[in-house]
Amino acid sequence: MNNIYLKKLPMQGFATTQSSLQQFVQHVYQLQHTSIFFCLSGEALFTIDGQKYRFTPGQIIICPTGSNILLLDITSDFSSRLLGLSKHIWLAARSSMSPETIQAIECRTHQGGNSNLEKEFLNNIFRQIDILDLEAGSNNENIDYCRQNITLAVNSLLLYIQHISKTHRTLAKEHIGENKDKLFYEFRMLLTNHFREDRSVQFYADKMRISTRHLNSICQRASGQNAKEIIDHFTIIELEVNLIYTHKSFQELVNEFHFPDQSYLNRYFKRHTGYSLSEFRSNGVMVD
Repeated sequence: MNNIYLKKLPMQGFATTQSSLQQFVQHVYQLQHTSIFFCLSGEALFTIDGQKYRFTPGQIIICPTGSNILLLDITSDFSSRLLGLSKHIWLAARSSMSPETIQAIECRTHQGGNSNLEKEFLNNIFRQIDILDLEAGSNNENIDYCRQNITLAVNSLLLYIQHISKTHRTLAKEHIGENKDKLFYEFRMLLTNHFREDRSVQFYADKMRISTRHLNSICQRASGQNAKEIIDHFTIIELEVNLIYTHKSFQELVNEFHFPDQSYLNRYFKRHTGYSLSEFRSNGVMVD
């Protein structure tokens, strides 16, 4: 990850580079943006939020903002493509997908390029991304155009990953981590399935048959956040997607997310974002 990449990302809303990811070797790094990695050569053994993975050529992995990544070992010829995305572009790209689908895609390796046609498809996506990155960097007037097309390219990549996950059953996550890391993964799966109906820490602790204190300790260790912060962050992300990319009424959101009433939902949303529901929707607000 070079300085040009880090400088371009907040200015453009996206950036791409090719890297050996040396800065992640034996050093825990918390990702500041949604990051898509595509292994070009060599191999790497790394952890994401405590879970171990082996990363080999052709594999793709998507890590959400806030993920803690650590490379345990890499071969001398290891190289990866890296695409960083702003919150706005990421949410726009995944807006047509359910939280359950995104949970099945994020933070696990997917084997791409299983045929010549698939390899060409992936190469075309990343060639398009390279062109848009160059275009955005050379002409500020074209940034909005580039952002729109990056969104489409990432959406195509997500649809491809969803397809190969179903077709080839390529959920190659290695459960080599400690018990606490497995419990954090269990918590995330439960949250994806139940966040609409219950957002209390006690609910998830009971489901996992552990104390709330133990659950908070597991979450803090894996992500640097307590369980309630993770629950609220997940909920707010899904509310933002619904407010900007659907036409659901506020009452429909109240019903879907099991809030007592619109007033409660509005207070909850404003406490976490600084905006009311109507302000967020009418202005298309999205703060990275």
